[in-house]
Amino acid sequence: MDKPTQELSVEQPFVIVTLILAENLRQKFANIVKAKDVCGGTIVRGKGTVTSAVLNLLGIKSQKKEIISFLLQEEKAEGALDYFTKEFQLHEPGHGIVFTTPVITARQVINKNQDAWDRARSAEEKSMFKKLTVVVNRGMAPDVMDIAYKSGVKGGTIVHGRGTAENAAKVFGIEIEPEKELVIILMPSGLVDKVVNDIYQELQLEVPGNGILFVEPILDVRGLFESHRNNNNNQDAKTEDADKDDKDDAGVETE
Repeated sequence: MDKPTQELSVEQPFVIVTLILAENLRQKFANIVKAKDVCGGTIVRGKGTVTSAVLNLLGIKSQKKEIISFLLQEEKAEGALDYFTKEFQLHEPGHGIVFTTPVITARQVINKNQDAWDRARSAEEKSMFKKLTVVVNRGMAPDVMDIAYKSGVKGGTIVHGRGTAENAAKVFGIEIEPEKELVIILMPSGLVDKVVNDIYQELQLEVPGNGILFVEPILDVRGLFESHRNNNNNQDAKTEDADKDDKDDAGVETE
């Protein structure tokens, strides 16, 4: 960034802000962060996994995405999400997603900052949504998404990368690093166990080299559309109805 930025205290709480936007919005984001004096960040390219029929319905011609992440003081996070939601119209389907995840800085680890660890644990317990990342060999991402769809997931983002394993293959004496795909999926916390178990079992991730997966808590999210929320509400309603039926069967008076 061209502007000088105020030095941040590494002891204060931070979050990682991540936006997943259509590729044509990258320049607009760059202009915004310059104006807002955001310091640093990373941008990687990915692609969405929503079906073509849904994209056509929403008037979206491209699934190419920009995944943008940067560090921000926790106290500024809610205001930043509100601002990005307004600027990128994230309340409209297909415009993108912005979310925050907790982070513990290296200095906080070195200084054994217990407050930072306590905040991270609290976030894990209170989080209503989770971020699942699955790292697999290139070409396997569609299989990950097929399993996830069957488990109740509505969509995800795929990013291409490279592995750094020491036993990389060699062709004519040239070391070839294995290409990888990262699948990023946001979902309600109540769905995580099923999705993780289904992916782990069907892709046999216990076998070395088949892939890894990990889950992170989401502190706040905007633009994650209502299909997940409605599923949660429907599940809650089914649970309430089941509880009511149990009470009726037990002879308890109900309204």
